[in-house]
Amino acid sequence: MILRVLIADDEELERRALRSILSAIEQPRLELLEAANGRQAIELAESTVLDLAFLDIRMPGMDGLKAAHELKKLCPAIHIVFVTAYGQFDYAREALRLGVDEYLVKPASVSEVRDTALRVLARIEEQREASAAGQRSGTEAQRALNLLEAELRADFGTNAMDTERLRSFFSLKGLKAAGLLAIVLRPCLSAKLDAAGRRLAFRRIRELAEHRLGTAGWNSILQEGEEYLFCVAALPRISEDPAAVIKVVLDKLVLDARENLGSPVLIGSSFYREGTTALPFVSASDALALCRIDRPLALLVSDPEDAGLQKLNRHGTTTVERALAYMHAHLAEDLSLADVAAAVDSAPSHLSRLFSRQGGDTFVHVLCRLRIAAAKDLLRSGQYRVKEVCTMVGFNDQAYFSRVFRKYEGVSPVDYRPGRS
Repeated sequence: MILRVLIADDEELERRALRSILSAIEQPRLELLEAANGRQAIELAESTVLDLAFLDIRMPGMDGLKAAHELKKLCPAIHIVFVTAYGQFDYAREALRLGVDEYLVKPASVSEVRDTALRVLARIEEQREASAAGQRSGTEAQRALNLLEAELRADFGTNAMDTERLRSFFSLKGLKAAGLLAIVLRPCLSAKLDAAGRRLAFRRIRELAEHRLGTAGWNSILQEGEEYLFCVAALPRISEDPAAVIKVVLDKLVLDARENLGSPVLIGSSFYREGTTALPFVSASDALALCRIDRPLALLVSDPEDAGLQKLNRHGTTTVERALAYMHAHLAEDLSLADVAAAVDSAPSHLSRLFSRQGGDTFVHVLCRLRIAAAKDLLRSGQYRVKEVCTMVGFNDQAYFSRVFRKYEGVSPVDYRPGRS
């Protein structure tokens, strides 16, 4: 029996290394094919039936997730080994060791690659024998999905996650999402809560979010961070105004949290229709900066058809999103509303109204929240003194910075920093 094995990786050295290891396998006989990216892999599958593919998850153009989806459509029986340079998920690899699909972390040793290949090849033979006897296995797809979900969770809350990767994941689950909603929840918990109390509160908020989104019929994945809860939901096609529907669901989640926890939760969210390419958690985090206790929900919509929101400009981003991006890039400067308005080709009064419409707050307060959020990231890194952070985020007076920081976070910058300075 000859099995066709595809090696898809944008790095030539990685392809050579895999080919060298796999070519040494004598039984079963292997026909090795190579692709430098996901699209080449699909072209090969269109003309050749593939039995096994080693796919680099991160390839330019079409990544491994999208390629896997297309390969499974062209070759339904194909088995896939995902390869990535990220090693956070050894536990996932172990959990999948008895499954069909496998997970390799670069750089993998010769024995790791060989053992992984032999395991999967053995399963291919077993499944062929079972198929001939009329047997079927229904667990492979779920194991693969568990692995892909673990990979995606690594990118939650970072710039590494994009809408294409998310759509690939939900497509593999058989969901044709009309849009994706990125959500960042920030519980306003008492500073007196100890670590165990915070963990309990986060767990309860996560349960409430899962219930509320599930009740709405949204398929979602959630991940807890140190201070935030991150979520991506795949929304079905909505005939009415999507923004209105989303706000109803998230407003109910805000009420759920207040009734069950007795404390408010701020929610920043960003909605993208099918076909929109963006970095979901960047806009959702910016939306969070528009929130305040008496206006706990802010939604940014990257879609020109949604009523009640500002139109997209020719670059495909909203005026508020462009203003927030400019403010991020110039936090250390003495920014004014006029400066930001000029940078985004808007009148100051119009930009002020847009901020108020989105989050019900002023430009000054939004800028202040962005600066405090950036200060928290810098302080958590442990690389800078409080005085340095103060200057880096645009505060000229350390005492004033400390007062503002305490107002928003309930503790001083010195106490917030890992290791006092």
